[in-house]
Amino acid sequence: MKKTALVGGVLLAASCYGTAFAATLSVQTATNKLNYGQSSVVTVKANAELSTTRITTSKIRYANVTIKSPTGTTLLNGVAMSKDPYTGFAYYNYTLSSSAPKGTYTATVSFTDTSSNTGTGSTTFKVQLPVPSHASYVTAYNGPATCITSACHAGQASAMFGSVHYQWTGDNQKAIELAASGSKASKMGGINNFCIQPDMNWLTIFAKTDGTTGPGGCAVCHAGNGLKPSTTSSQAQLENIDCLMCHGNGYSRKVIQNADGTFSMVPADGLNVLSIAQNVIRPTRTTCMRCHEKSGGGDNYKRGDIESTNKVCTKAYDVHMGSDGQNFACQECHRTEGHRMAGRGSDMRALDTTRVLSCENCHSRIPHRSTNVSYNDLNRHSDKVNCSVCHVPTFAKTIPTDTHRNWAVMEIDTAKALWDPEMTKGTNIMPTYAWFNGFSHFYKFKDPVSLDARGVQVISSPDGAFVDPTGKFSKLYPFKLHTGSQPMETTTKQLLPVKNKYAFETGDINTAIQLGAAAQGMTYNAHAFVPTEQYEGIFHGVGPKTTAVSCSNGGCHPQVTAGANRIPFASLGYVRRGTTAQMCDVCHSAKTYTSFTSLHSNHRDRKNCAACHGTGYPLKEPTTTLCDNCHSRETFTNANDIHSRHVQGKGYDCSNCHTFSAGMTGGHSEEH
Repeated sequence: MKKTALVGGVLLAASCYGTAFAATLSVQTATNKLNYGQSSVVTVKANAELSTTRITTSKIRYANVTIKSPTGTTLLNGVAMSKDPYTGFAYYNYTLSSSAPKGTYTATVSFTDTSSNTGTGSTTFKVQLPVPSHASYVTAYNGPATCITSACHAGQASAMFGSVHYQWTGDNQKAIELAASGSKASKMGGINNFCIQPDMNWLTIFAKTDGTTGPGGCAVCHAGNGLKPSTTSSQAQLENIDCLMCHGNGYSRKVIQNADGTFSMVPADGLNVLSIAQNVIRPTRTTCMRCHEKSGGGDNYKRGDIESTNKVCTKAYDVHMGSDGQNFACQECHRTEGHRMAGRGSDMRALDTTRVLSCENCHSRIPHRSTNVSYNDLNRHSDKVNCSVCHVPTFAKTIPTDTHRNWAVMEIDTAKALWDPEMTKGTNIMPTYAWFNGFSHFYKFKDPVSLDARGVQVISSPDGAFVDPTGKFSKLYPFKLHTGSQPMETTTKQLLPVKNKYAFETGDINTAIQLGAAAQGMTYNAHAFVPTEQYEGIFHGVGPKTTAVSCSNGGCHPQVTAGANRIPFASLGYVRRGTTAQMCDVCHSAKTYTSFTSLHSNHRDRKNCAACHGTGYPLKEPTTTLCDNCHSRETFTNANDIHSRHVQGKGYDCSNCHTFSAGMTGGHSEEH
């Protein structure tokens, strides 16, 4: 006699004596970094799952690792890995040779559990060699044309030309409304509630209120030298790519006005540009921060977690970037291939690469080790809660960030000697929390506004839900919520751009709005100001584990302030379906309990949260036809009673009547 069961898509067969046929394990493999130098130690980590159930250490029979070089040579062949005492996490430290060649290496881990189920998983890492001196190649520097000759970096220039970094447009497959219309918008072609519209505010020189001048326009933080990017490659476009912005140590630029009235960027005065070009480097945090720290108009104005502090900090500020911590360059997480960068925040319209940037790439799905007494509880959270929720409890830790920008009111910024919209700033801000499944919603530039029930136009927001009706997998993420008050045309109901040069030089916002509408060929009769908001993911500023939020001390489950939790459970979908008695009656009848804590813990360990919270699991079909599959012409008046009789009385499996998916069930692994 044989029993069969379908578990998470894997067909298991067993005899009545308990003998099982082997199934395939899903093995997740990771390394502690993405890039290594020669003689470095590579830590390979792995864990295994059967269906969605994690294999604990006591169930692992073998965990072996094989490492191959870029040419396919086997460097390590099936060597046994060490195992964490409890979590099912296996690891191996491999030391690269002092002559290890550059290129992409492959680490493959094979697991066998005590039931003879097997599986393999692979990951890749790179070995990089020091950048050689270019003194023998570059004897005179004549701008980017020096770098992109056919003998040198023409291919890299072409790759960079097609990137989102250069184009500021790209693939909108993750932007729900934009993808439906075939849009390619990103910074270009979009609109925001910071500086509003880059397309018509490209590059200029500001005349300041103190009689001096200064650089202006969004292109100051573009990787080009002044030309707007074109979708068609040309020699002029390729020579517009300023290689030294990313690869020049100590490099900086200034804006000049050309004889024809256009503007360009050239190396700043006093630089030994030849020496910089002869000693190029891989990008560092400092080179990346040339643009990213002052996005939105000032240090940390926009992101809230990207500020000048990131360039030189300690691990107390950020364990990844701290000089006494990992001291990572940005591309350790933002993996770069062909000048395409991994990583996309919810407010970024375009996708540069399909490579997923995730904490799991290095930390695996079981990031908490057995040295933590509550590691099992913490690992349960990682199914549904992104690491940054707990490990970045506040943002704007040292430098204030812009939280609200009111374009209806202009005021003098004495430090800049320019007019700016009225801003509200803050430090050590607790994030806003929302579900995110990797897709986003966007207001499409030149569409009529669609104000929500609060009267707010949402510029960008993450897509996702506790029980996601689309079936996508959502996790909880922290966000900076930036609000604004920006102009809308009263007849067409379109959000309007602003001519920033005029607004910043004169403070006359009304004329600046009219000039902005004219520059974009938009109808203008009159304008009003409408409230807007956009969500921006918080990912940087991960402090030591001692600074992570705890369960009860200023954490997620108690009240942080009177009447408010850090995590707004009800608005996130964690609502109880009825009274306690009604919920219990769904599966039980005539039972009582004395301790809610132990009751909740018992159910939490055996059930998915969505069993008691949220909207519940959808039925396979309406009750009128579902019940007829087994019954004929029967009626019922108490849904809980009929449910209890089928579940507790007859022992029916939930899947007989309900549909399940990772998104619909709240996304936890099966044992939860």
